[in-house]
Amino acid sequence: MQTTPMSPGGAADAFFSWTVISLIAIGVIAALVIAGIIYGRRLSYQRHRAEEAAEERADEAGIPLPEEEDPIAAATSTEPVAKEPDSDLPVKVPEPRPKPAPAPKSTPAPKPKPAPKPAPKPAPKPVPAPAPVPAPVEEAASPPPPAPPAAPEPAPEPAVAPDLAGALSLTTIKGLGPKVAAMLAERGITRVDQVAALSDAEASDLDAQLGVFTGRMARDRWIDQAKLLASGDTAAYEAEFGKLG
Repeated sequence: MQTTPMSPGGAADAFFSWTVISLIAIGVIAALVIAGIIYGRRLSYQRHRAEEAAEERADEAGIPLPEEEDPIAAATSTEPVAKEPDSDLPVKVPEPRPKPAPAPKSTPAPKPKPAPKPAPKPAPKPVPAPAPVPAPVEEAASPPPPAPPAAPEPAPEPAVAPDLAGALSLTTIKGLGPKVAAMLAERGITRVDQVAALSDAEASDLDAQLGVFTGRMARDRWIDQAKLLASGDTAAYEAEFGKLG
């Protein structure tokens, strides 16, 4: 079978077609490379931002982050591989070191001799007891002095007469001082029997006029005291309200 030779125009068209296809392929590859570079930078940027966010959170929480090891420094800091000795070269055998001379034995120091014990002191001679002194002859005991006569018992205080008891001062009543006595005197009451003669209404009205001393009449029982004092029954008064004066 005989092939038909390609004309010059067809060869040019074929070359042009291959050139266009090659350029398109190169453009696609270049676009893919550029897209890969952009994607890699984006990933690097995102990783960098994530690391910064982690460092900020660690700083806020007060947790120290482990230092990242530089891969280049780690590769350079690795120990070099020891080279195997060349079998053609003679191996040097290390000479044995001389043993150090043994240290001289130290002789122990002689123990000190114990100090001689002091001789025991002789026991002191007993001191003779003094002769007993004869007891002096006691004189006849004088009779004790006579006991002093017993003091006479005080006579009981006479009860206050009723006529005199009613004329007692107002301050005889316990809880009724000079200021209240002066206020009562302004209202015509100067004796204990006058207080004893007050009715409940008169006592309430009088108590309301005493200012800061209002309520003292009922609390200190002035009328009860005045009745016992006016009657002259001192013993009953002292049994109820305590000793007079």
